[in-house]
Order: sequence, then structure tokens, then C-alpha cells
Amino acid sequence: MHCASRLAEEGFQATCFEEHSTIGRPVQCAGLISRSGVEDLGLRLDNSIVNQVRGAKIFSPGGESLTVERKETVAFVVDRLVFDQNIYKKAKRVGVEVKMDSKLIDIRNNSLFMQNQGHGELVKSQITVGADGANSIVRHALFPKIQENGFVQGFQIRAQGHFDKNLVELHFGEFAPGFFAWVVPESSTVARIGLGVRLGQSAAKGLQQFLQQRQLKIRTLSKVGGLIPISQPAKELVKGNVLLVGDAAAQTKATSGGGLIFGLKAAEACADTIATHLKHKQSLASYSRNLADINKELGLHWKIYSYTQGLRPEKFDSLFAKARDAGIEKFLEDCGDMDRPGSFMRKMLLKPKMWGLLPAVLKTI
Repeated sequence: MHCASRLAEEGFQATCFEEHSTIGRPVQCAGLISRSGVEDLGLRLDNSIVNQVRGAKIFSPGGESLTVERKETVAFVVDRLVFDQNIYKKAKRVGVEVKMDSKLIDIRNNSLFMQNQGHGELVKSQITVGADGANSIVRHALFPKIQENGFVQGFQIRAQGHFDKNLVELHFGEFAPGFFAWVVPESSTVARIGLGVRLGQSAAKGLQQFLQQRQLKIRTLSKVGGLIPISQPAKELVKGNVLLVGDAAAQTKATSGGGLIFGLKAAEACADTIATHLKHKQSLASYSRNLADINKELGLHWKIYSYTQGLRPEKFDSLFAKARDAGIEKFLEDCGDMDRPGSFMRKMLLKPKMWGLLPAVLKTI
């Protein structure tokens, strides 16, 4: 919908087809977005902010930990329902037509076969943007080369308990094979707790194991599950007059599964590509070039993820201990950015204390 808004602001007619009857539901997101990303995009979070965090505490499988905390806010915890509805309201203001209860059944060239409130409908589209999520019908139909196994199964609860409202927690361990568990605080008494596991395993059982192992005393308020794209940036995102964006294009950080900031940035690149095509006949294939900076960071996230997932638990523990002894916590407090690992990994090379971590850094980059 952000892409459609940008196109409408450029003077083009844009229509969004929303599968559900309510914008923002179901909520399938931890709702953590970086302050730097918000500033890059010039986002107005308005009434969607529920908490502001200053850092994170990260635990290795064996219990080694790293704490990175700044004095100022580094990330916002947002109410994703309110956030999405704010984007929807802006889209309506700038002239985007939004059709609710409209589900794509199939796509062929300029023809979209829709199911609208239970009835079939044929829609003609000059250009189509597939922004239909991790289970994208557009991707399945037209982009078979994109990894269909590049996902983890996520499961999250919203729970009452006692939490540090200033810090997000990340936990690696056997309870989350292929990913990790997280605790994202909304306040000192409510948090979003979840994890991801490889496809074919039970995320719900993994979360129960995590809660028991960490002896977290909570009361569950709600629960939700969904697929999280975890793969290399796709090279082919244009097929004829169709482009992919967001989770449908796997434009998420493999290190965390977060896709909100990168998805919005990619939506802007997509809109710019389409606008230039319609105004100046430039090929839609330029979308790949317009994504170069985004894909560079997403590619590094993928390499970091691949490297850490290849470590045995004892090696993971050893890496945490070595990093802590090298002063990584203070370094990340000064130089870290949860969206742009490339910026601080290069700075590591200039810090003699960090040189002991060079083998791990070089294997990543």
C-alpha cells in the first residue's frame, strides 16, 4: 500500500486489493523497527508506538550473553494494527482505491482473477505489484526460481509477566533450530514472546520448551503464527509487467526476520521504477538496479545468518565469550545499527581490539 501511495502522489491511478476485511489483521509481526530506519524513511509513527527500547540482550545456546544498550532510543515497538491502518488512511487521502475482501486466485499477463466477497471477478492491470506476503500467490505463479524453502515457521504469544522494558532479548538454543527466540517488551508487564524453527518442526512446542527452560512465568493473552522469509535477496523480481515487493520478495533481514523497514524502502524503489517506466519508458528491469543498496545490506544479513547457523553450540558460546572480551558490547553501543551491519563491520577492521574476531568477520563478508 506504501508503493501505491507513492504512485498516487505521482499522479497515477493505483488500486490495492486487500484479502482481509480489516486492514492490519491478522497481526503477524513482532513490531520492532529501528529508529534509524524510521528516520531514513521519514515515517510518522503517530499513535502506533507502544514502547521505545534502548538495546538488546543476546544469549548463546550455552548461556553466554552480550548486552548492548544505549542511553537513547534505538528502536520502537509499534502496534502493527495501528501502524498498518495509518498507512491505509494515508493511501486513501492521496487517492488510492482500496478494495477489501479481494483475494487473488490467479494472474496471467494483464489479467487478475479475483475472488471478491465470494464472487469471481476479472480485473485488468497495466502493471501489477505482488505484495501479498510470505505465501505470495504472485510469486508461486510467476517466480518459480525464488527459493520456496527459504522460510522458518514463526509462533508468537503476547503475554503478561515481568520484563525489562528497555531491552529486547534474543535467545539461541535447541528450542529454536534454524533461528532464535525473542522477547520484545511492550512495557514492564507485557511482552511479545516468540521464536522461529525450520519448516517441518513445531514452533509452538519450541516456544513451550523455551519458556520452561528460561523459567519464564507468564500468562498468555493471545497467540499467532506465520511464515518468516529467510533467504538470499532474490535476483529476479520482475516478470513482464509484474514486480514483487516486501515479504513476497523475501526482502527481510535473515538475521532477525524483520522486514518492515526494508519492505517499505523496497516499496519506494518499486514505485520509483514504475513511475519512471510510465513517464519515460524505462524498462521495469531497472527495479533490480534500484534495489542495489537494499540488497547489499540484505545479502550481508543473509551471510551473517548462514555463518551463525553453521556454528556448533560450543563454537557459538566461544564466539560470544571472545566477542565480549574484545569489547564488542561497547563497540556496538557506539557503532551498531540493527539494519545496516555493513556500516559497523567495516569499522571493526579499524579497531585493534576487534582483530581477534577477524576470522569470523571475514567468513561472513
